[in-house]
Amino acid sequence: MRYRSGKAEARMLPVRTGTLVTLREIEEADLPLVWEWENDSELGLYLNADPNKRMSMDEVRRRYHQYRTDPTSGMFIICTRDGQAIGMLGFDRLYRDLGTCRLFIGIGLKDYWGHGYGSDAMRVVLGYFFQHITLGKVQLSVYDFNTRAIASYRKCGFEVEGVRRNVAFVQGRWCDSIEMVITVDQYAQVQPIWEKQDSYVPAGESSHEPG
Repeated sequence: MRYRSGKAEARMLPVRTGTLVTLREIEEADLPLVWEWENDSELGLYLNADPNKRMSMDEVRRRYHQYRTDPTSGMFIICTRDGQAIGMLGFDRLYRDLGTCRLFIGIGLKDYWGHGYGSDAMRVVLGYFFQHITLGKVQLSVYDFNTRAIASYRKCGFEVEGVRRNVAFVQGRWCDSIEMVITVDQYAQVQPIWEKQDSYVPAGESSHEPG
């Protein structure tokens, strides 16, 4: 996975490990699983505000090749510590010279919803972007009906930066897009709290795929 870094050469993003999860770069072998997640109606509701949206395998492949070639975007596969792929965490608008990027996350295996895997993945990636890429802020968008995700993002240090009104008509009503942000200063405040929690230890790094 590559990022824009001014005149520096593109670099591969290393595998990152947290308490519950390991993040690794998406591989071509992951595409059938990503296709399955992208076409899940419940996940589609939360990610796209459209439970009926469908994505072809050709579109999944096109996005994969974009991630592999576009230095400002990429995707991680979220795995359990024993190597089970359970979700995806993508980013775009990664500009090191501007110090910003935007994230999205989806846990595709519903048995892992509500058990801290998404929060752990978010903490791992924030640690990388702030401590190693030295970004100034990270942004994301979430629909107002996704209250569980909003609560999770708040626990990770995100705050509401703004609201885009009536962006989608979902289940009989207009919904808003909540724009959230965490700055490097906010991260510096919450990161020590994570370290003190029994359920969290600082994320590690390795140069190889998880076993």
